[in-house]
Amino acid sequence: MGISSETARVVQPVKSSWTLALCAGLMGVGQNGLLVMLPQLVTATHLSLSVWAGLLTLGSMLFLPASPWWGRQIEVRGGKFVVLAALGGYLSSFAIMALAVWGVAGGYLPVSWGFAGLIASRLLYGLTVSGMVPAAQTWAMQRAGAAHRMAALATISTGLSCGRLLGPPLAAAALSLNPLAPLWLMACAPLLALLLIVRQPDAAPLPPTATQAVRLQLSMLPYLLLALLLAACISLMQLGLAPALKPMLAQHPTQVSHHVALLLSLAAASTLLAQFVVVRPQRLGAQALVCVAALAMAGGLAVMNGDSPAMMYAGIAITTFGAAMATPGYQLLLNDRLTTGKGAGAIATSHTLGYGASALLVPVITGYYGEQYLLSAALVIALCFLALCGGLWLQSPRQERQ
Repeated sequence: MGISSETARVVQPVKSSWTLALCAGLMGVGQNGLLVMLPQLVTATHLSLSVWAGLLTLGSMLFLPASPWWGRQIEVRGGKFVVLAALGGYLSSFAIMALAVWGVAGGYLPVSWGFAGLIASRLLYGLTVSGMVPAAQTWAMQRAGAAHRMAALATISTGLSCGRLLGPPLAAAALSLNPLAPLWLMACAPLLALLLIVRQPDAAPLPPTATQAVRLQLSMLPYLLLALLLAACISLMQLGLAPALKPMLAQHPTQVSHHVALLLSLAAASTLLAQFVVVRPQRLGAQALVCVAALAMAGGLAVMNGDSPAMMYAGIAITTFGAAMATPGYQLLLNDRLTTGKGAGAIATSHTLGYGASALLVPVITGYYGEQYLLSAALVIALCFLALCGGLWLQSPRQERQ
């Protein structure tokens, strides 16, 4: 029996967004792949780990000014233009990095010139790739139509999650061939995405609704604060895994590293499960999705603050399941009030601010209380997220709660 025409309309837009999910996945591969090869980069360039950490941070922090700018460009030039610009910047930045590292490692460039090339590559990365996810999300929502925006967002999030999951093993496999092979892999991978995207027609922008503004307003700040709190919470949770496991495993470093790797893999799997089981089928409205996610995050982190590895595993699965539901929820709530491109750029900026806030909180928490309290701090932030969700729920019209 064939599927109905209405079902076909639901399925097709989501299928057509997987090429955009591939583009978002490249970003995840690049982020986590670089972390895997940091020891080789330190050895090849004779630059310290702290210098490389600063270079990576430089590229990430440039998302702050660049993401809102790209959000405006999406509405002016279209999602296709911004995705192509981001892919070109991704390719160029990793090509420059690979050439700089190769030149220094082979003695063809002095370290100062190589360092200048690395700075240039990270500047290019931050100023261009910052538009990737907002443009892919906006383009996917335009393709899917207003009724299926949540499924389109889930498709892009799934691509990003898969990229972060596949980045480490791909980089490790490439390292077995050559110490610089992962960099060349990241430089060449966007070529496939460019060939796929350049042949696709741009989508017509979603017509603005009567409730959508063209500029950020004070009433929209709670949704941006939700994004900031979520990013800070998840970042602190990840940083707190090893310190929490050390006393449980008698400080054995090998066992701690093994459990951290398994916990992060479980988190990635739980994220994908939430996107496929709850978000893409659009089982809940945006407001309900965020509130259920807040309860899951707070409950999961409460379990993680237990005293056994088993509780850590159960807790991280619940927490990341909730976090995966929260992001499309508050993004859609913001998009109901702000035009789509600007909304996507503002959410990306808030996530970056959340990661930055987490980095600033770590030395304060560890200095005053000890590193074992990082998970407790993540729980406090999750409770703040839950309280803000409760306030928004009480203030929202009845139809938004469905």
